[in-house]
Amino acid sequence: MLAKHIGQYMELELSGNINEAGILIEVSSDIIVLYTGKAYRYIPFRHIKNFSFPIIDEEIGSGGEPEIDETSFRKLLMNAKGMFVEILLTKKNSVHGYIVGIMNNYFVFYSPVFKTMFISMDHLKWLSVCDDAKGPYGLNKGEQLAQVSSLSWARTLEEQVKKLTNKLVVLDLGMHPQNIGMISAVKDGIIEMVNAQGEAIFVNMRHVKSFHFPQ
Repeated sequence: MLAKHIGQYMELELSGNINEAGILIEVSSDIIVLYTGKAYRYIPFRHIKNFSFPIIDEEIGSGGEPEIDETSFRKLLMNAKGMFVEILLTKKNSVHGYIVGIMNNYFVFYSPVFKTMFISMDHLKWLSVCDDAKGPYGLNKGEQLAQVSSLSWARTLEEQVKKLTNKLVVLDLGMHPQNIGMISAVKDGIIEMVNAQGEAIFVNMRHVKSFHFPQ
């Protein structure tokens, strides 16, 4: 259905009240490539709520060839590994850095700001490839990647979070006060944490987009 609209201007609503617009460049079984006029957005189908193809007067252009030509979701992550990218997790929160590991249902991301992050594949709204020559914030890529946590990586996100037991962890970039605490237990998809007041709080892992911990 979408393939016949390649080259047309497209407006989308994504989960999380996120709106995107641009030229539809490529379509695969589980992801689309959208060119916004400034960057390519690699958008998983699972997050597209609705879309349309309105006629506009402004010329956006095709932007040339996408930086990554494999557009299934897992291939996208594999091909972007080690590249400087921007990822969107929520409407107001994008993060710049490098994908450094790809596991069964999450990927490991290094951000110069948040350091080593574990990100659920279910919550990646879009990915854009940035200028790898510049790197984030003018920092040296090699020096940054050398700081990736030496903590071994489990195959699934739940098993990985269990490895963070007794560590101070920040969920979802710390957007909510209850997203910061020490993990005391993880079982059946529920995380038990101790918050700053010493109170126990319980979090459903299905709704957590990212985990990182102060190093």
